[in-house]
Amino acid sequence: MNLYDEFFKMIEKNDTITIFGHMFPDGDCYGSEIGLKQALLHFYPDKKVYAIGGGFKRIPSDFPGFDEVDDETIKNSLGIAVDIGDTPRLNDKRILTAKERIKVDHHIFTEKFCDLEIIEDDRVAACEIISNLFLYKFGYLPKEAAEPLYLGITTDSGRFLYSPVDEKLFKTVSDILKSNVDTKRIYDALYTVDPESLKFKAYVYQNFKIDSGVAYMVFTKEILKELNIEKNQAAPQVNLIGNLLGCYAWVFFAEGEDGMVRVELRSSGFPIQPVAVYFGGGGHLQASGCVLDDINKYQQVIDKIKENYRSYKNED
Repeated sequence: MNLYDEFFKMIEKNDTITIFGHMFPDGDCYGSEIGLKQALLHFYPDKKVYAIGGGFKRIPSDFPGFDEVDDETIKNSLGIAVDIGDTPRLNDKRILTAKERIKVDHHIFTEKFCDLEIIEDDRVAACEIISNLFLYKFGYLPKEAAEPLYLGITTDSGRFLYSPVDEKLFKTVSDILKSNVDTKRIYDALYTVDPESLKFKAYVYQNFKIDSGVAYMVFTKEILKELNIEKNQAAPQVNLIGNLLGCYAWVFFAEGEDGMVRVELRSSGFPIQPVAVYFGGGGHLQASGCVLDDINKYQQVIDKIKENYRSYKNED
């Protein structure tokens, strides 16, 4: 029995299913949770399915939100973790109390915490894997699942700019679009720019720094307050300084009111993920993140990137 068959076997024997994502949810996390929930409700209408989380707001106004679920319901459910590879980054650790657990993820493996783990780190988004699960089993996706899944693929691939983008992905997207997905409505929600966002971008373009091929921005909590933006809105915009001529890596450091610093790391060719792991984070080879407890430690991250890059070039 392959992993996809095992997935549906576990679905079919459980009456209640709870779905969890990761801290600092992005479009793929939202799309994975809501897309999976909507697909399960469509194909298994007698089951109780709950998506637990929140935080990602750039969605069409009529897209579904998340559920409030009590501890007892979770304990008696099949818990499914999507777009998350390890327990420290879970959005809600109550999944660890679920009677059975499944992981569906596209990050590099770091920790086993589920009974069944479907990990495909050659896929651009968890939404792509979830789409493939239901296309494999049923041959189609209902529109109410297809649209959030398309949103997640769009965001994690950067509108099909970031690897891995291949013929398998476009075949999956082609099948998703057969469900009459309103792509314009999704793009409008994701990419409409407000004046505050323009001010933020202008600040980035005027103030970013480069240190030996590493482009970076440091946002103290005072700067973010002045720009009227929170750290979890600022940090994911790291690609504003991406692919600069002569730069092999780019990083955003964003400090919250609590002093904790969200770090987003990206690279071109060079594997940045080991740097994130060194500082307690993780992610993809060229797109990762971590958290620091002091904004003044940002230089340690920059220095570690440069150190790893020197080793990487020497290996070549």
